[in-house]
Amino acid sequence: MGRAAFVSHQWLASHHPDPDFKQMRNLQDALKRLLGGRGSVSLDQITESFVRTAKPIPMQEFQVQALFVWYDYFSCPQLEERKSFGAEADGSQQACAINSIPAYVAKCRFFLALCPVLDCPFEGKVLSAATWSRRGWCRLERAARELSRDSTWILIRSDTSMEVVGTVLSFPSGWVGDGDFTVADDRQKLAPVMRQILVQKLLHCLRAGDLPGFRRHFNLQAVHLQGLEIAPVGGLLPSLTVDSADSVDSVAEFLHQNGFTSVDEADGAGWRPLHYAALAGNLAVLKGLVEQRADLKRRTSKDEPMLGFPPWMSVLEIASFYKHQEATRWLLAVRAQLEGGLAGSPVVFAAISDNAFGIRQLCVAGLRPLAKNVVGATNLEAAASYAAFAALKELVLQGGPDSLELSRALWGAATFRGGEAELVLHLIELRADINFQFKLPRDYRPVGRLLVGLKSLQHRLGRRSVMTAHAYHLHGSTPLMQAVKSAQFEAAAVLIAAGARLDLRNSRNWAAADFATGQSIPRFLQLGLQGDTSECRRVSSLAIADGYVEVPF
Repeated sequence: MGRAAFVSHQWLASHHPDPDFKQMRNLQDALKRLLGGRGSVSLDQITESFVRTAKPIPMQEFQVQALFVWYDYFSCPQLEERKSFGAEADGSQQACAINSIPAYVAKCRFFLALCPVLDCPFEGKVLSAATWSRRGWCRLERAARELSRDSTWILIRSDTSMEVVGTVLSFPSGWVGDGDFTVADDRQKLAPVMRQILVQKLLHCLRAGDLPGFRRHFNLQAVHLQGLEIAPVGGLLPSLTVDSADSVDSVAEFLHQNGFTSVDEADGAGWRPLHYAALAGNLAVLKGLVEQRADLKRRTSKDEPMLGFPPWMSVLEIASFYKHQEATRWLLAVRAQLEGGLAGSPVVFAAISDNAFGIRQLCVAGLRPLAKNVVGATNLEAAASYAAFAALKELVLQGGPDSLELSRALWGAATFRGGEAELVLHLIELRADINFQFKLPRDYRPVGRLLVGLKSLQHRLGRRSVMTAHAYHLHGSTPLMQAVKSAQFEAAAVLIAAGARLDLRNSRNWAAADFATGQSIPRFLQLGLQGDTSECRRVSSLAIADGYVEVPF
């Protein structure tokens, strides 16, 4: 009949998904643009940087056939009597539909994450992409998409702010079992659903002959199933006869189930058994591989697009990113490679994944908490950019950053995914400069300045994307400009309420209000950019967990 789009969204109230039709209007506007527009939905910055095979989605893809929308409130039965609520199978059509969500996701051509910034005064909260990423049901829907044949999805914050997300590192959000559930019992009842999603992915990889993909997901099972009381798949091949307590035998079983013939064999993705053992955090296998003379200094030789990892990842960096604390501790004890790869110090991967304990371990081992990468970005800026609040606090504790580093962290938070009110206010309380202006000669190293120059040139020549626009407007930009440009309207409200200047201009002579031109922005921000801060102050207060905040002037 046509193509289908699965819409993942939050409920604005406990009794109704959208009492005032606020969220639906954003979906309608986005669909109008997709069905009537020209051009493409751009890749997000990280996907464009690290996934060379990823492509923007032409809007024509939505227009060549009839488009049907799967939206839970309309697509699941709502009026029938139920014995109980949640994900359990009670024989009702609603329960059957809920448990079939992964199948619906797999059948849909498109996956739309509807995440506008909406203030809900009667519920005492502000909804955004960050709150969507914490919802357990939304995490399940996203996992179902990313473990299906087409892993890309579209983040919609407004009809003028849509991005194709093509790698896990573009939008880290935690795992299904660690998500927030309105009905607490749903967490465990989703365990078999999540396990079945993984089994289907593993079987698909094998049918497609994608052994690196199989190894990646086979060894990430413990991560995907974290917080869920269910055993991972032990292996799809008949098990060897081994003594599980013996490290050599555990290595033999690991190599057997992963299809490796030797401890130092590299596969088509440029990864070795040690790297996959680090994905799993399998300490027994890591020890056994090293005992059999696997080289801990070996790095991955290729990038890993689906995870967003650049090439030259070390075993220590992989273990730190996935918060495998015991494995990290052992790797440090046996003097695993501490030197950073292309992304910088191993601390940066712990920072991005909000691994505060991992940061502490790495700093005790002698790594600098506030080191810069080859571009010139700091670990503190990385933590702020990913809204990694615990990691940011640990880095501040370990490194004692100066005002410039804190100001850059605030700028980074507003630039990428860190625009949550609590984090922005925390940096302001630490005396970050809300009117900080990014200066290329001061803040980026030569490699970073070269990359910005190349992307800026592409923008001037008409090859425009989220990343090229970022580079073009980078020099002289402020946190407020970045928050408006990146549609992080919650952060923009906090900055305006805190007294951010509206008259500052970047090197292109743009002020913050200029970035709002042509954008669909909420009324509180429209008023704030005109100088009326009252609504921004109200939204800022709602966005804080306790509903109240002292906003400095």
